[in-house]
Amino acid sequence: MANGMETPFYQVDVFTDHIFGGNPLAVFTKGQDLKEEYLQKVAREMNLSETTFVFPSTQDEADFDVRIFTPTREIPFAGHPTLGTAYVLRKNGWVAKDKNPIRLKLKAGIVPVWAEKDKDFMQHPAAKTLYELDHSEKIAKALGLSLTHLDGTLPVQVVSAGFPALLVPVGSLQAMKEITLNSQTLHEILEPLEIDMIYPFCRETVRTENTVHSRAFAPGLGIPEDPATGSVAGAMGAYWASLENNQDIEIARVIEQGYQMGRPSIINVEVSKQEGKVQKIRVGGQTQPVFTGRMNL
Repeated sequence: MANGMETPFYQVDVFTDHIFGGNPLAVFTKGQDLKEEYLQKVAREMNLSETTFVFPSTQDEADFDVRIFTPTREIPFAGHPTLGTAYVLRKNGWVAKDKNPIRLKLKAGIVPVWAEKDKDFMQHPAAKTLYELDHSEKIAKALGLSLTHLDGTLPVQVVSAGFPALLVPVGSLQAMKEITLNSQTLHEILEPLEIDMIYPFCRETVRTENTVHSRAFAPGLGIPEDPATGSVAGAMGAYWASLENNQDIEIARVIEQGYQMGRPSIINVEVSKQEGKVQKIRVGGQTQPVFTGRMNL
């Protein structure tokens, strides 16, 4: 891209019913205008948990190619960037508003996104439990807690539904509020597992209509704390489904996140389990437009 040319971008808040809540996202709708080496630099300049770049589709099965960057690296999949990008494309006339679904080709594969009333829902990649760990003093220490603060009735697991995370059950909302990361201990836990995120959660919630309260930390990705993590919300849905004895069940969970950051978020998760196996995961929520801009490169 020549010096002095401008490229448009849109900033939205995802997983919220009001601006200044949820997880902010920058969407550059003309990724083909940017040189390859600019993509990471632009994401670092935006300094949001993720920035997306939209390109013309390279496959007939997809409507657009989308690349997702944190401030430090490109990642294959993330939830709020997928939903927020689909919202921007619909809202700003890049596709017909009645086109359902929009099919986005990410590094992780093609993800369809449906518009349903005031929410967008994406078909989530399949989930897999990678490891189960002991409730340990070291895991508690990584969160600045003691072992007694963890919920020993639920398993500690690494689950991936496109983006792996260490799911850690905590016993109370008060303990969730008291979490203070021990970065060195966290690094010692996550590095051997080859993952970047720890995701503590509890069954006590701020709002009674919600079912799970969570927080998410990925300092290695340049994300000290994430206000809404759709990719791990899908993994959480599969986690809860695996704990159900019923072989055939439909599960709906509403995850609240971001409260300690002053950016409350609401994430809707739907899971279908048949013959003891998770068959379908959908994650969705509302998106709010914040502003549009142009970057001069």
